Amino acid sequence: MSADKSQDQSESQRKGLQLEALLGFLGFFSFLAVIQAIINVLRPEPAVWPALLALVLVIATVSVWRAWRKRRLN
Repeated sequence: MSADKSQDQSESQRKGLQLEALLGFLGFFSFLAVIQAIINVLRPEPAVWPALLALVLVIATVSVWRAWRKRRLN
């Protein structure tokens, strides 16, 4: 029974580490996308896609952050 418990604990830890890694990647690229969207707005003819990319990445980052926080509090 202790083997099952240690297996569950290591799987839980692995899932937490995966969420943290995903959160780091998404956070980094969200930051870059937001900076690019701000720079794009300052151009004479701004495009829409940098703002849409930033929006999608920020929403994904917040979703993963909420899942990570929920998992951490349990």
